[in-house]
Amino acid sequence: MKTILRIILPVVMLVTASGNAWAQDLTARADSAYNETAYTEALNLYTEALDSLGASTHLYYNIGNTYYRLGDLGRAVLWYERALQLDPTNGDARDNLAFVNTRITDKPVNDRSLVARIYDNMVNAAHPDSWAWITFALFTLTVLAFVGYLVTRQVTVRKICFFGGGLLIVLTLFTLSLSLTGASRASDHDYAIITSPSAQLSTAPRESVDADTQAFLLHEGTKVEVVDSVIPSTPGATRWYEVKVAGSARAWINGNDMERI
Repeated sequence: MKTILRIILPVVMLVTASGNAWAQDLTARADSAYNETAYTEALNLYTEALDSLGASTHLYYNIGNTYYRLGDLGRAVLWYERALQLDPTNGDARDNLAFVNTRITDKPVNDRSLVARIYDNMVNAAHPDSWAWITFALFTLTVLAFVGYLVTRQVTVRKICFFGGGLLIVLTLFTLSLSLTGASRASDHDYAIITSPSAQLSTAPRESVDADTQAFLLHEGTKVEVVDSVIPSTPGATRWYEVKVAGSARAWINGNDMERI
């Protein structure tokens, strides 16, 4: 068995290293094509590299840039959102997303409360893994504070350890919530981006036939929340989704007009 492992492991490592090198070469070629304004070629190479390397906030960001250069604002927004979903600290993706949002027809509306927006900013201030490490550090300090409270005899030190430990518990629980919220959002697929130039939403899960069945019109780059869907009875038929816009307006959209983040 050991002999087999000694033979197989180097081969696996060599194949893995070769695959990574090939993917890195694709990324370098894509960067070169992008700098030479060969945006279609760059997009194909970035996509090929993504298939090899897997999810990457940097590749998502580069794909977003490429779609913007190709004039596809909807998919530019989509890939910037995906980059931020993987890593909310990607400042370049956040800045570019804010810029592209000024160019789309339906400007984003944040209808969340001030407290919710402050909390969102705190969640996005660090990667979920970073919040997890901060939580672990605070928990360790909490344990040390209460150990100090139990073993020391000095009243002043006991008071510092007791009240400091209480404060540390609160901070530990708060940073834990930030970490869990960030991790949950990283795997959240409840939001989508309109990728068609325009999409006519309906009051029912079918194409609008008259003004009474038309809800409202959305344009590329608009972010919507998916709240429900209808599975078609015929294989290959269009799937319809009920979406919510700006936290309130709800209607049905053809699944071909949007892509989930």
